[in-house]
Formats: sequence, structure tokens, C-alpha cells
Amino acid sequence: MSAYRPRHLAPLADPSTGGASRRSLLRGGVLGAAALGTGTAALAAPAANAAGIHGQDVSGWQGEVDWDAQAALGSRFAYVKATEGRSYRSPAFNHQYRGAGEAGLVRGGYHFARPDSGGPEEQVDFFLDNGGGWSADGITLPGMVDLEAYAGLPRDYGLSPQEMRDWIAGFSSRYREQTGRRPVIYTNRSWWTDVVGDWTPKNSPLFLAAYRSQAPTVLPGRWWGWELWQYSDSGPFAGDSARWYGSEEEFARFVGEIDYGANGI
Repeated sequence: MSAYRPRHLAPLADPSTGGASRRSLLRGGVLGAAALGTGTAALAAPAANAAGIHGQDVSGWQGEVDWDAQAALGSRFAYVKATEGRSYRSPAFNHQYRGAGEAGLVRGGYHFARPDSGGPEEQVDFFLDNGGGWSADGITLPGMVDLEAYAGLPRDYGLSPQEMRDWIAGFSSRYREQTGRRPVIYTNRSWWTDVVGDWTPKNSPLFLAAYRSQAPTVLPGRWWGWELWQYSDSGPFAGDSARWYGSEEEFARFVGEIDYGANGI
């Protein structure tokens, strides 16, 4: 493993440079404009009533988040969008990331993958240089890579299933080489099944998007369990709401252990 200096804060970005991912566009509707930036619970999603460790992910669409209000609602962790592709930096990352930490949430950065725009190693390095780092300090989540469709582009980004697998494997290997951790993989079952198929990268924690009231049991690829389940994009937390699968002890291991073993692969 090469020498690594944790880099959790991004330089300020020019908001005119892009970053309109499909997931971001979905967040920009009535709910995103009204409730989510304020920290007010718009909907009490059924999954949020379940016991466990709950949290969220946010991007520039949420703007200034009232993190104290998020903590009061019960949020324990936050993934904050840092980068997209090889050139877009979220202008909201610094204040969102700092704010989450100051409110006592465990926080980390995420990268929206653009397999059509630069190799995986290049995108990992860009992510690391702009907020996607990890350190074993007990308060920093391992970096997450967001793999899904993008509005206006082919669903598969022009890659064959094997080419997509190679791209994802390259991203995972480079991130592990630089930080000691494998990145968390965020995806949904439909996209992964159609574009990647019956394959899962080794020892990769799954952050599964499945908007429903009951925990998902049918999973993409060869995963048999998930670490994080994104159950709602309409509350109770700003951005998207999520839940950790296990215990406090397991969550602490996920956050802080360099040799963490994924739950579902």
C-alpha cells in the first residue's frame, strides 16, 4: 500500500462545471426545494420507524443543511457528495462535510462514477484529492462510489458487462491501494443486473437503493447481504435516508477498521 495522507476537504469548486447526475436530478423536485434543505421531516418513512442506526446522503441539491436538526431527528451518519467523473467538485462539499461532523455525525465523501469519462484510477485520484479520503479515526466513513444510470447517457455508458466489471474492479483496487479500504458500492438492483450482471467485486460493502417499507432481500450481483439500505428519498432526513444493517459494534468496525470484512460478500 502506498503512503497516504487523509484528504477530507475539497477545494472550492465552480458550480457551473457540471454535476447533474440522474440521482441529483431526482432530488431537485418539490421536496428537495422545500423540506430537505431545512432539516424538517417531510415524510415519516416506515423504515425510519425501525430500530437501528439511521443516516443519510446529501449533495449540492440540499445546499445548507441544518445538521443539528438532522442529529435531533436521529441521523447518525452522512455521506456527502464530493466529486463526479474526473473534473466536477461539489461546491457544497466542504460546508456539508464540516457541518455534519460538527453536529456529531460520522461522515464521509462519495463519488458519482462516470465510466464514460476517464479511467477508474484517474477518478479515484480525483476523488481522493477532493474529499474522498479515509482514516482510522472512528469518525470518517470509507469512501463510497455511486454506480447507476446518468440522464442523457446510455444506461451502460457504452461499456460491455466485462468492461464495466473491469472499470469497477479498477476503481476498487486503486482506492484500496491508496487508503487501505475498499470503497462502499452504492447501486440499485435494476441497474446492476442490467449493466454488470452476476458479479460482485471482492469484499465490497453494499449500499443498496431500494425505496420500500421492508428491508430488501433480493440483492444485485453475488451479494447476499447489505451494509447500508437507502430506503427513502423523501424524508425523514435531508437528501436520502438510509439504515445500517447491524449492531453498534459492527458499525464501529465498519467506520474504523482498516481490515473490515464486508457483510454480504
